[in-house]
Amino acid sequence: MVDILVLGATGYTGRLITQYLYSHPQRSQFTLALGVRSKAKGESLKQSLALDDSVQLVQLDVTRYEQVEAAVKDAKVVINAVGPYWLWGTNVVRACAVHGKRYVDISGEPYFVRNIIDNFDYLSTKTGAIIVPSCGLDSLPADIAVYLSNRTLKQALGSQTHIGLSQSFYALRIKPSGGSLATLITMLEDVPRVRVEESFRDYALSPVPGAPSPAKRPTVRVPFSSPPQYAAPWQMGTTNRSIVQRTFGLYQYAYTNARALYGDRVGQEKEEKFRPLAYGPTFSYAEYLVPNGGGFLSAVLYSTMLAAAVGLLLITPIRWIVKKFFLIPAGDGPSPAELDKGFLKLTNYTVAAATPQLWARTTIYGEGDPGYRLTACEFPRSLDRPPDGEGRVYLRTPFVTADRFLCVGMVSESALALLLDDASLPVSARLGGILTPASAFGDVIVRRLEATGKVRFESEVVRDIEESRKDR
Repeated sequence: MVDILVLGATGYTGRLITQYLYSHPQRSQFTLALGVRSKAKGESLKQSLALDDSVQLVQLDVTRYEQVEAAVKDAKVVINAVGPYWLWGTNVVRACAVHGKRYVDISGEPYFVRNIIDNFDYLSTKTGAIIVPSCGLDSLPADIAVYLSNRTLKQALGSQTHIGLSQSFYALRIKPSGGSLATLITMLEDVPRVRVEESFRDYALSPVPGAPSPAKRPTVRVPFSSPPQYAAPWQMGTTNRSIVQRTFGLYQYAYTNARALYGDRVGQEKEEKFRPLAYGPTFSYAEYLVPNGGGFLSAVLYSTMLAAAVGLLLITPIRWIVKKFFLIPAGDGPSPAELDKGFLKLTNYTVAAATPQLWARTTIYGEGDPGYRLTACEFPRSLDRPPDGEGRVYLRTPFVTADRFLCVGMVSESALALLLDDASLPVSARLGGILTPASAFGDVIVRRLEATGKVRFESEVVRDIEESRKDR
């Protein structure tokens, strides 16, 4: 039996994943196999990446369930890099759910996640399968940022603290790959409209409802910004919100129903374990993009252009022109030089519900394209060093040049967490089912990302002076 099976290894992101895992300092602790449609392409990939014979090739077609099932049955953890997931992902998740396997992917498709929840969540809890979609830029950073903000406030105010409005603000430079654009076209042309609308509703992926999300506005002022900065709606905000809301729902359901699920004695123990994780019934979430330094006019312009672009893509002839002249071929993506020019800064502000003058501010910094270079990291230096400082996590961020050995960090470290760090996974992972990055990995993924040296996290309590004045 192989430890990690990478599906889609010959694609753009799949190649980066393969490079990362093959060069990982824990390589001696796991075996690796690549799922490919063509053995010839697989051999060519091994030759181009100088992979030795310890890397196995598994020939399969993801549209043929019997082939997928045979491959999955012989693996412990599956990394699925074959998208669009609405078209090609269901068979893989089904096989993992049936056979109690562990699974991660880089999907950013709420309608796909809603579909696998409806079909495989209950089954996965019974077989012990841990299925974790959206472990790339969509939606691991957003999910972990809220997780850290919640932890920071609870460390400061007590585990009984409920959190209220949580907002994430992105500043980034990113170039899409062929697969990313294909996913957008698939949503518009292949996914039933009712499925898309259903999956984008508030708490569509959550097992319990929560407080309504903030109303959408063309511009929003960034909290604590001086001079004032303004943000516009972030095009991936609804996608990331759905994963963050599922984390909220998984925590809240387990906490409020612990005694009903486990009985009084065991339930009380579970309740105490889930109390520090639960966000509370007052939680709500939204995301925004800070364009070009955060000027008001820049935010208005970006918001207007985004609305216009979405409207144009709904017109069939316009989509034909985009596919004909602008669509990047599948398997292609940004060049190394373009990756190096990318960056990410995500700042999350989360307020304590009962203490509105106290907020947690969690910031994620990264150099390099956040979709690929940040997912593409240097291999880890250490996996044992804990976060520095009470209530804070600091991760160092060196510059990675194009000639350095690249790797895909977020999803690969997620897979390695499931394989090698089982004893350290949070209590929420023990439930099995369709989980989220925060509920499946918690602090484990923070420590692993710290060791890559590619991302830096900071989380601290800040005081809102205006709210403090209202109290006096």
